[in-house]
Amino acid sequence: MHRGLPTKAIVVLLAGIGLAVPLRGAPLRAGAAKSIITPDVRSGTVYLAGFGQNRVATGVHDDLYVRCLALGVGEKTLAICAADVIGLFYEDVLKIRAKVQAEEPGVSHLIVTATHNHEGPDTLGIWGASLFQSGVDVKYLDWLDGRIAQTAVRAVRSMRDASLLLGRDDSPLLPLLQNDSRPPYVKDPHLYVLQAVSASDGKAIFTLVNWSDHPETLGGRNTEITADYPHWLCQYVEEHASGTAVFVNGSIGGLLSSLGSQVALLDPETGEVAKDDTWKKAALMGALLGELAMRALQRGEHVEVDSLVIRKSLVDVPLANPVFRYDAGMGLFANRRPLYTDGKPDGRVEEHPIARFQRLAEKVLGPETAKVLAPQWAGLEVVKYAAGGDMRTEVDYVQLLNHGRSVAEIATVPGEIYPELVNGGITRYAGADFPTAPFEPTLRSHLKSPYQFVFGLANDELGYLIPRAEWDDAPPWLMNRPERWYGEINSCGPDVAGAVTRALVRLMGQD
Repeated sequence: MHRGLPTKAIVVLLAGIGLAVPLRGAPLRAGAAKSIITPDVRSGTVYLAGFGQNRVATGVHDDLYVRCLALGVGEKTLAICAADVIGLFYEDVLKIRAKVQAEEPGVSHLIVTATHNHEGPDTLGIWGASLFQSGVDVKYLDWLDGRIAQTAVRAVRSMRDASLLLGRDDSPLLPLLQNDSRPPYVKDPHLYVLQAVSASDGKAIFTLVNWSDHPETLGGRNTEITADYPHWLCQYVEEHASGTAVFVNGSIGGLLSSLGSQVALLDPETGEVAKDDTWKKAALMGALLGELAMRALQRGEHVEVDSLVIRKSLVDVPLANPVFRYDAGMGLFANRRPLYTDGKPDGRVEEHPIARFQRLAEKVLGPETAKVLAPQWAGLEVVKYAAGGDMRTEVDYVQLLNHGRSVAEIATVPGEIYPELVNGGITRYAGADFPTAPFEPTLRSHLKSPYQFVFGLANDELGYLIPRAEWDDAPPWLMNRPERWYGEINSCGPDVAGAVTRALVRLMGQD
């Protein structure tokens, strides 16, 4: 927990709601749809997300999409949507679900994910013109929520009889496509694929690809809107499999990235390694992942699914990050991130003297960076600070069953989870703030099927989910590093990972 804030117990509000009853022999139905969600850069300022403030879009290289699929068994219908944006808050997802329910009340559950695209609009609010100016265009975000809902409804209404093909790839090439910048240097290279095939003509209805890497190949100097490597991934899959391609990002904490020298892709036209911040590297990355996904399907397994089990849990997690509290108090989140105390909405806002914020900036960013940024808060005497206790979020667990046997699973994570929380490998380091903290449960050790889909940035964006034993918010830094590691500045706090993983494990264990 961040110093100066009280330790708070995790409150699990709703656990283990089973939304499905096994239905033997029920035919599987599947549908898909996609819609363009590119903002209009000509009608107003579009702030780009993911690197620094005041990066303004100057054009569109390729369109952004929301891509949705639907699966139905008997009376149960699951919809999944993935949008080419940096992230969405839980409150946006609730609005989207309400719109879908109004049009299609038979939808049992909707999962909304973000690809975490760093070359699209700021949909969270923290990349505006300056530190205390929101980058959110509220009209665009409202339109986006509606667009996602409309696309989900179209996917549901397009459902027809189908079969499923499941694939996975554990190629040694996959970890070479992930740059890991923080110890213990654990990656999540597993690539999983789910394809629905029409029973009438044998053509693919959708192909879902689940893999883990930050879409930031174009870097922070690019000002053209693009979906980054997921654009080329989906393009490759749709060209080779027909239907709608859906990319869902996975466990990208620890800053698993497509940037950096660890990710070396040979450009066949020049015979040289494609450079960071280039369209060539993004295109090569996406096409290669698309090729690996199709290869996984070639070796894939046809499965019958006769029931869906869908469980969800609401969780209140303590907000320890004072930077996020200032962001909320100053209105950067556009009223889309309410806080709760003891399970009740808490809209309290305190006013702090600017000197207090300046001391925090010097601690978090370092004196030199804080000095450079100081003109952005020059003239302010006070800053507003959201004083509520917790952020409310959700985790989901889905099973695809055949005669009671789990053939595939989906676990949703409301943020950017460190891979060691998914695959194992949490490590104790000298300098950690909580050196004796117990380890959180490892998700994959609790999953039961060979096809284990982990959806990151699903239904929410809480930032980084960091093992408590590796939390490092005060010097001395891990491994005696002379400066702080990246991660804690964009995390809600050291207790979030445990809240999320334990809630998921509870859902997994309710069979």
